[in-house]
Amino acid sequence: MAAQDKILYFNIRARAEPTRMIYALAGEQLTDERVADMKEWSKIKKDQPLGQLPVFTCKEGTLVMSNTIARYAAKKFGLMGKTLWEETLNDLIVECCAETFGVIGKKIFPWKVFKVAPTPENPEKVLEDIYQELVKTLAYVQSVAEAQGTKHLVCDEVTLADVWLLFSLQHAEVAFPQIMSLNPWVEEFMSRITSDERIKDYLSKRPKTVV
Repeated sequence: MAAQDKILYFNIRARAEPTRMIYALAGEQLTDERVADMKEWSKIKKDQPLGQLPVFTCKEGTLVMSNTIARYAAKKFGLMGKTLWEETLNDLIVECCAETFGVIGKKIFPWKVFKVAPTPENPEKVLEDIYQELVKTLAYVQSVAEAQGTKHLVCDEVTLADVWLLFSLQHAEVAFPQIMSLNPWVEEFMSRITSDERIKDYLSKRPKTVV
């Protein structure tokens, strides 16, 4: 029987990936419907709320906005921590990563990956400026995690924050391969989260896409 929960998005990781990972982590079914190309998207765009993706549907109704969808899934499966403080730290890390790492998709991928925008006049400076912002954000997330002193970012269990940071680092790796070896903390985080059998299985089976 098909999963009742469904996410509709393009055939890339990007904004739908944290939700896909959450379902994998929870061991729950999610129908992962992917728009094949822009021709297909042009046909269905008018039927989507706000004319954008992702769109998530479940028995309760329909949701848009990727952060909201991921938070709904994480709360549904108890992956936001056990206390108000842990839930708030999840929100904090998600917002920090979404704001900083999200710039990559807007200011780098169009010209560097998808070739649908002109290369900026000084691409090296654009890349360096964004990279330094990523480094700053990662240093802050590290400080938050170290203040908690737990096995994972905000508690002893994997939560949305861990999933979001994993997604963010893999997202950034497309433009900045060096980010995965930024420092021992990042390396240890990646080793720990990708050693989780549920995450490992998902990563090995997900469709291969550019981003």
